[in-house]
Amino acid sequence: MSTDIPNDGISLRFKYGPHTIFLFVDRVASFDAISTQLLAVLRERYPRGLLQGDPSLPGNTAVPPAGQACHIVYGLPRNPRDLVAGWRAVNVEGENPTTLKLRQNAVLAFALETDSDPKPEFRVEIPTFDEEEP
Repeated sequence: MSTDIPNDGISLRFKYGPHTIFLFVDRVASFDAISTQLLAVLRERYPRGLLQGDPSLPGNTAVPPAGQACHIVYGLPRNPRDLVAGWRAVNVEGENPTTLKLRQNAVLAFALETDSDPKPEFRVEIPTFDEEEP
């Protein structure tokens, strides 16, 4: 007899610069919990910071160490079919993926809001497939 395992999770794609972080999260997890999970992954995977993607911007964006105050700001695409159209900030306080009606593999931009950068921007680099020159 087979046992059905409930699938209460959802895969989300979080973008910053050229980075895309795939996280499997609980559909009803608060964004505070998701932010904690995302920060843990960023600290482990990018100890030297996140690439900004824009060559004109010097250096990397530092990921604050554990214990340092950091708030993650999230953005949803203005047009989900055209990520180049930009991002709109979304208030995730008291929200979860279900209340925001996020679907499997939804894309969210994120920015790290710290004391030194109180107004972060969504810096997302979208890959393009240009035809090769003959």
